[in-house]
Amino acid sequence: MRSIAIFYASEGTGHRAAAEALRDWFLLQNPGGRVICRDVLDYLPLWLHKLVSDGYLFMARYAPWAWGWFYWGSDKPSFQAAAFERIHAALCRRYLPKAEREIEEIKAEAAVFTHYFGAAHLARRNIGNFPVYYVNTDFISHRFQRDKAFCASFTASPKAVAQYEKDGIETVFDTGIPVSPKFASLSSKASARAKLGLDTRRAVIVVSGGGIGAGSVLSVTDSLARHAEWDIVVICGKNASLYRRLSSRFRGIRSVRIERFVSNMEDYYGSADLCIMKPGGLSLSEALAAGLPLLLMDPIPGQEQLNMDYLCSLGAAAALQDAARADIEAQKLLLDHKKLADMKLAAATLSRPKAGLSILEKIEETSHKTLAPDPPKNIKH
Repeated sequence: MRSIAIFYASEGTGHRAAAEALRDWFLLQNPGGRVICRDVLDYLPLWLHKLVSDGYLFMARYAPWAWGWFYWGSDKPSFQAAAFERIHAALCRRYLPKAEREIEEIKAEAAVFTHYFGAAHLARRNIGNFPVYYVNTDFISHRFQRDKAFCASFTASPKAVAQYEKDGIETVFDTGIPVSPKFASLSSKASARAKLGLDTRRAVIVVSGGGIGAGSVLSVTDSLARHAEWDIVVICGKNASLYRRLSSRFRGIRSVRIERFVSNMEDYYGSADLCIMKPGGLSLSEALAAGLPLLLMDPIPGQEQLNMDYLCSLGAAAALQDAARADIEAQKLLLDHKKLADMKLAAATLSRPKAGLSILEKIEETSHKTLAPDPPKNIKH
């Protein structure tokens, strides 16, 4: 395969990170290959793009109940779901022809979506022109992500596969969530700490609110900072307000390091003994690749709650019920060597650092089989 189009939507950072991971795996396997890696919301007017992306950001940080209402209300046939689907379809008809033209320009052999916006609509419009694939970025799927129009779908758990099969969709593969190729060849803990200037003799706890810096990061850090014998590294993501507050609060405290959005999370995960984090699917997949025991905080109702429940049920994570008691829960885990070993083993079992490569191999295998033997039809705009 020499060309591919990859689309995400800028709701949070996970969909983009998964798309960019697929891009990087593709270029690693196909040097000189042609790739589109685009935010599908860029095809919308700027005001509408901002309404969608900023609206999700606001709900995730300040009104997670609102997102939960939308998620659960639309995960089954309902008036709410039908209204959204009509609006979605109208937007796709108006704006997605731009994406089709870009796909045609690079003669893409396949289109891949890591977010449902526009995905099924594009697939149904272009049967016989190019195959369209869907990549889930959480461990459990939503109804909007499951559609028979896709050439194939990729999931991260047997439970998600069962959801597809219940809907009568058979072309689904349990590959995992694509993460950067960097997670397939992690440095040792000692090397990661040397890169970051962390003491190899001290326990290191990483705290992360995900790419958007949501959750009780401040309360968790307050709690952990009581233990001067630990090194606490806090990743604020793109939440500039959180970074300013934490930097001011912990200025001069050597055991607490505050970071903005970082591009080398593999080093931070690789350096840690424990991670306290939000349960976003992409972040979890990166942490699992590093074999990290996880304490999960403040899940957004919907996909994050389902992610947390799934990992906790398999022993790879535990739920942090009270951010103010984070130090107590962390200490319990760090002192319970058997529990830590069991969680690391569970993480290693769930780890799929080469998920992106597996997905591309399946696309390569299936893409040519789905096209009609006749020359492709002209795309109608």
